[in-house]
Amino acid sequence: MDAIGYLETTGLPGAIVVADKMLKTAAVNLVGLENTKGGGWVTVIISGDVAAVSVAIETGKQTVGTDYVSSTVLANPAPGISDLSQNPIFAPVPETSTNEETPQQPQVTDVAPEAPAEPTVTKDEAEATCNLCGDPKCPRKLGEPRKKCLHYQELFGKNKQS
Repeated sequence: MDAIGYLETTGLPGAIVVADKMLKTAAVNLVGLENTKGGGWVTVIISGDVAAVSVAIETGKQTVGTDYVSSTVLANPAPGISDLSQNPIFAPVPETSTNEETPQQPQVTDVAPEAPAEPTVTKDEAEATCNLCGDPKCPRKLGEPRKKCLHYQELFGKNKQS
């Protein structure tokens, strides 16, 4: 491996199209696609000869258009740089092992589970339907004209002085 190329684009579909175009344009290898943190960006990582990687990155820039974010080509990368990109976007999800040899049986007890007690509403705690006066006896409901409020004259009377 002589060079590594990184091209960052917005969205996974654009990254897949760019990767396809870069692989068809030049003799490069796809190292992986990495999902970046935030913004919906995806990094396409390729490797190969310096000239081939440079041509593939330039082709990728033109292909992606307005979804292009950034790119770089590392000619003769230092040891360990290629290990930074070991988190592919299409990594298989590890399966959880189930222990089928010893199925767990539900525990049976003599005590029935208690149902949570529901709060009871008393007449003193009746909900107010009018948001102007807050009186539970008021027939006005939220969104209705203010004049339906029992306390309209007290609250908005024209004879009220400031």
